[in-house]
Amino acid sequence: MGRRVALTVAGVLVLVGCLGLLTAVPAVQRAISPHAEPAPLPVRLVGQRYDDLTVDLHPGRYAVWATRPTSAPDADRCRVTGPDGRPVPAADPGHVVEWTEVATDDTVWTWTATFAAPATGGYRLTCRLDPGAPGQQYAVTREPDRGLTLRLRLALWRGLLVAALPAGLVILGMTLTWRRRAD
Repeated sequence: MGRRVALTVAGVLVLVGCLGLLTAVPAVQRAISPHAEPAPLPVRLVGQRYDDLTVDLHPGRYAVWATRPTSAPDADRCRVTGPDGRPVPAADPGHVVEWTEVATDDTVWTWTATFAAPATGGYRLTCRLDPGAPGQQYAVTREPDRGLTLRLRLALWRGLLVAALPAGLVILGMTLTWRRRAD
């Protein structure tokens, strides 16, 4: 009975590891989403820092991203005001999604909030900067679709998924070796 469990665990780990390797293949990544990362929209800073910015938007859903040290969604981090001066409600994206922007020396962005822009115009974001994070910045992108969200989450977990492959192979090798010795 113990060997069957060990073989099953080994098989599952090898399968998960192979799936992790598969997510690194560019063709598979493009099949999940043709976009490698969200495209930041041009923002205008109102002051000297990234705590008060304006972005021109068309009707649609948008995501707010923050650099270090945020590690969890936080819909209260930024207040959004529409072109008419009224507040626009922001919501928590519901899960942690990060992306590493290669074009900016591997800046890591965390999706902190999402909001809907009901009309075309300039939207103002007044955001909280963390005191222990000099140089913290904010960006606005179109809200990632499910494919891009999945691609970003797989990239975040790829190392752990791939690590399952050698673990499964070790368990498989040990189980088969023990089986031969028992016979």
